Amino acid sequence: MNARRTLTSALTSMLALTQGLSAQCGESLLYVLQPEQVSTADLVNAGFSMLVLEPSRDGGQSGDFTAAEVTQMQVLGPQPTTVLAYLSIGEAEDYRDYWNDAWVDAAGEPIPGVAPAWLGPVNPDWPGNYKTRYWHEDWQALLFGTPSGPDLTPLDRIIDQGFDGVYLDIVDGYQYWSDEEEIPAELTRVEARGHMIDLIEALADYARIERGVPGFLVYPQNAEDIVLTEFDLLDAESERYFTLIDGIGIEDLFYNGQRKQRRGETAFRVEVLHEFSQRGKAVVVTDYVINSRKPTAGSSRKRAEKFYRLCLTEGFTPYAAHSDRELDELVFLRRADRVLIDQPAEPPLAGVDVNLDGLANVDDVAALLLALGPCPGGCPADLTGDAVVDGSDLRRLLCHLGYDAATHSGGTWKRTVHDLYRSELLPRLGERSKREQRLDKRTLRLARKAL
Repeated sequence: MNARRTLTSALTSMLALTQGLSAQCGESLLYVLQPEQVSTADLVNAGFSMLVLEPSRDGGQSGDFTAAEVTQMQVLGPQPTTVLAYLSIGEAEDYRDYWNDAWVDAAGEPIPGVAPAWLGPVNPDWPGNYKTRYWHEDWQALLFGTPSGPDLTPLDRIIDQGFDGVYLDIVDGYQYWSDEEEIPAELTRVEARGHMIDLIEALADYARIERGVPGFLVYPQNAEDIVLTEFDLLDAESERYFTLIDGIGIEDLFYNGQRKQRRGETAFRVEVLHEFSQRGKAVVVTDYVINSRKPTAGSSRKRAEKFYRLCLTEGFTPYAAHSDRELDELVFLRRADRVLIDQPAEPPLAGVDVNLDGLANVDDVAALLLALGPCPGGCPADLTGDAVVDGSDLRRLLCHLGYDAATHSGGTWKRTVHDLYRSELLPRLGERSKREQRLDKRTLRLARKAL
């Protein structure tokens, strides 16, 4: 769990637009897998109709969200929120409570005769994650079936926390164990497919029947082709799967990172996904279309907007995420002149909390303007550390607050400065002489050049 960003306030005018999106656009999705430094209040107030959340801040039981916190996320926000807990069923993760470091050698490879029989090789794309022989009873016993005592299993903890359901990852692990091109296949596709559906059925029945939560939701992630036979047909197993689940989460449907997927591949997947939606199953889609290095760039906005429209056209619920796939930030779609990305600013810990109130917002812009000039002893407004508060510090703050050259260019920036200064900043600055006001606005206008 390596969160690099947290949620802070954007400018007041932006935030108001953000909060209204769910009501304007129907169902909305938020997906956060690294919630360590995101407050419960951030998640409560985000205003999404569905939240997929890592249920622990540190991956273990000690970091679990409390039942009270989950309830707040569900009922205290701008609208009711369905909160699903992330649970990997096709891979083991070495930061979970069930993990034993003795199972692997110094290189991270399972030790034959020491590692449990269900533990497979490391995932080369995600060090610390290991393929599992998910059909083994010992692996399944680590996932669910111990509702009390010191060794609560992950699903039991999720139920106790009050989550509405689970978001199951690595369902496509069934493909790994039946792929003869990658490894000597241990299972046929028919066997691998059936075993995965068996596991999801056992998990769903345990929550709904044995634990007494009949409305417990089950959303697998990806592997939509599990409903198809090797001849791309539906069969009895398909219908069994459809009856078990309430929806499906999908990644990389229209884009592979920042590049469009091949048209034929997308068309095939969309056709299969319509089999889900025609049976009343929700389809929620996360594509990683926002450039992590330039999240507020115009190109990121355009991709997110295009992705958003493509999903809505198919009746799917979209979430545009960062290309680093960390899922450690809250990304909002907001409606202004068009649908835009309003990326939350960097946290105060990154050095933009000028007035030291624990937030990064328009108040900090006002505080910085009041501090313009030499700062030889160091001060909160000297964001660049050069002993002077000037336009370079203002540029850094404005970038953190979501302003960028692609959106605020030329005359648009001049009008933005005028409106921002008159409506937001001047009331916060107190008595300012005409000369000081001219200097303020000139500093704001010049700051745009390096955005």
